[in-house]
Amino acid sequence: MLLAATLPTTSAASEGPAVIATISLGPNVDATAFALAVNPNTNKTYVTPGLEPLGCESHIVSVIDNRTNTVLAPITVGLSPFGVAVNPKTNKIYVANAGGAICTDESSNTVSVIGGSTDAVQKTITLNGIGPAFVAVNSKTNKLYVTMSGGCCTDGNTVAIIDGSTDTVLGYVDVDLNPFMVAVDPRTNLVYMTHGGQDKITVIDGSTDTVKATFSIGGEAREIAFDSNGNVLHVAARNTNQLAVVDARTNTLVQTIPVGRRPHGVLFNPDNGRIYVTNRGSCDSTPGTVSVIDSGTRTVVATVQVGSCPRFLDRNPRTGLLYVPNAFTSRSVSVIQDND
Repeated sequence: MLLAATLPTTSAASEGPAVIATISLGPNVDATAFALAVNPNTNKTYVTPGLEPLGCESHIVSVIDNRTNTVLAPITVGLSPFGVAVNPKTNKIYVANAGGAICTDESSNTVSVIGGSTDAVQKTITLNGIGPAFVAVNSKTNKLYVTMSGGCCTDGNTVAIIDGSTDTVLGYVDVDLNPFMVAVDPRTNLVYMTHGGQDKITVIDGSTDTVKATFSIGGEAREIAFDSNGNVLHVAARNTNQLAVVDARTNTLVQTIPVGRRPHGVLFNPDNGRIYVTNRGSCDSTPGTVSVIDSGTRTVVATVQVGSCPRFLDRNPRTGLLYVPNAFTSRSVSVIQDND
């Protein structure tokens, strides 16, 4: 079950992490920023609204030209585009269409495939089950993993596996109820997923596509990020306001780091060894924040204020810039530069 363009403003770059631009998604009430993914090949960002539009459910993905920080023409996909992922090796963007929850309970069972060179939908993949939530790509094996959450009104318990070379379904893995976030470590070929409303993370072995283990972190998990070696997992613990540090070799919790209220998104920067955690707060007009953590000392070294209700961020590895989606009244994307 799912849990429920104008010119940008810019500022001068400074030492340390700072917002250097805020990109409004414009007057279209169907456009807001729940999750996003950066395509380093084209230097574009693809922004999904999730279940956050000001009106009813949306069918659009917003596209940002990162060179100019301007919003391009939107892409029409399925009902309630939710999770989004880019495969830079194939130049494809995958969008999970979660289905209705605001003005309709219409279900969805599709993933839209967008070509990065044309920004047009190339194919729509139909899945068994309903409520595709998040999608993750293993760029080494060219396989995709999609959590089937059950949508607004039922419980899901499967993960769909897609062959990225043909964009066809290979099969399904049965997991516990309400699989939500999903992350793949190409170095270890392990797939990790969180479960909505539960203190549980499931690990799938990507070589056999079978469940290898489950473990807990002491709170309901959101996004997962890996360190440079794949030995450490960084997990947002939503209801304890912490970042959980997990030994990936044993799946044991080794430390928790206090962050802001309601942490959701997590990103590890291999260039500076820092971890960035979005703290969505109460999702009202109060600005959210990004906690910046030194992975060596495991301490918060900075807190950056962004727009309201920030969630699932991404980074362009070629420019080093971070992109943070802001929902609710902000309906924007914050661009963060970290010179340290």
